[in-house]
Amino acid sequence: MGRIPVEVPKKVHMIAACGTGMGALALLFREMGVQVSGSDVQAYPPMGELLQKAGVDLSLGYGPENLPEDADFVVVGNAVSKDNPEVAEMLARDLPYGSFPESLAHFFLNSRCPIVVVGTHGKTTSTALLAWLLECSGVEPGFLVGGEPTNFGLSSRLGKGKYFVVEGDEYDSAFFDKGPKFLHYRPGVALFTSLEFDHADIYPDLDSIREQFLRFVALMPPEGFVMVCNEYPDAVEIARKAACKVETYGYGKDADWVGVLEEPPGTPGSLEVSCRGRSVGKFPLPLSGRHNGLNVLGSLGLLAHLGFGLEGLKSCVERFEGVRRRQEVAGEVNGVLLMDDFAHHPTAVRETLAGVRRRYPGRRIVAVFEPRTNTSRRNVFQTDYAEAFSVADVAMCAPVYRPETVAPGERFDPGVWVEDLQKRGRVAYCFDDSGHMEKALTETCRPGDVVLFMSSGSFADLFERLKANLARIECS
Repeated sequence: MGRIPVEVPKKVHMIAACGTGMGALALLFREMGVQVSGSDVQAYPPMGELLQKAGVDLSLGYGPENLPEDADFVVVGNAVSKDNPEVAEMLARDLPYGSFPESLAHFFLNSRCPIVVVGTHGKTTSTALLAWLLECSGVEPGFLVGGEPTNFGLSSRLGKGKYFVVEGDEYDSAFFDKGPKFLHYRPGVALFTSLEFDHADIYPDLDSIREQFLRFVALMPPEGFVMVCNEYPDAVEIARKAACKVETYGYGKDADWVGVLEEPPGTPGSLEVSCRGRSVGKFPLPLSGRHNGLNVLGSLGLLAHLGFGLEGLKSCVERFEGVRRRQEVAGEVNGVLLMDDFAHHPTAVRETLAGVRRRYPGRRIVAVFEPRTNTSRRNVFQTDYAEAFSVADVAMCAPVYRPETVAPGERFDPGVWVEDLQKRGRVAYCFDDSGHMEKALTETCRPGDVVLFMSSGSFADLFERLKANLARIECS
């Protein structure tokens, strides 16, 4: 663990500041009136834009000169190691430091009731939705989301109320703390959305991930509460070991909270909700897909446990605008609808594409994928990705991001992915560089298409380049 001061620091420096969690923490410090500087290798949207707008002094690249002379606390992101030059400078100067999650807990969660959202899928959207519904209920919650909730335009906020909603990540905390971030958050209430294998770079198998979630539920106090999705039996089994009350939600009739999903083509649909056989009402869905229906269902059940009336939240659910880069519609150019999404796990890819297909019936779906996350760059899901992307009509794969950091025998193979998709009757391509991909994508697109970009990074600005190309075609 780090060495965190008792008092709130005056000047904080953040190493690897542009990660979604780190950036959101920087915004909380700024809202508190703390001066913040930071560094990272990239500052792609939305986080880079949010930090600059908030007045964070951001440096690109790492170097000891980035660490201000008057810094009195350093937050170390999990993207850097002990040999990072700024970490070395921090240690040489014997500055107080901490990881992102322990800093968040120490300075911002101490006097609040944390509502922690955990699980393999749906964390970001569910965290944003809970914050929005609490806001609509008039309690002004604090929140920290691993993305930018469109309703707020910010990824974090101090808030004034009792509750602080935080996205609980199972990924490790820092080079000096290899435990999951969510172990720091002192949960009073938890939403457990799902459990599947992920983060293949740090977890060897599903059992090792289960162990982390068991550690999380062991933190729940007897007076706490866990709402868990029974679409994932492993999650339910783990949640039942908590010392507090546990309720389930899902589409099956054996859940405490049951949702019946209605998805007329061309609309996001609606969700008929009941609790232990008693009708609660029908809620219009803001986003398409089974997983988004579950996000709404779990959030409503959790709020009902906290004593909030649900009838008045129907219009609030409908007005939820989602999170940037989660089925985000970024415009239509020359008859081609452009969407941006963070989805990287095969389950998320499949459900996102299925939701888009139902929302836009009759339109050709072109999925553009960048294997960029630590899991997607590995071949642990080689076959699963082919199955997931078979929902699209056309699938294109960019080169594996930083392939040299993954052993050849463990690396995802775009060529094999193309062959697998072609065997499934789909049109598929892979490319050696973004320039060739841009050319092929521009030539492939035709009016009526929906193009869905799937990457956790900037995708070499491919989105903006395609948009400009389509605009030129429209004007010619």
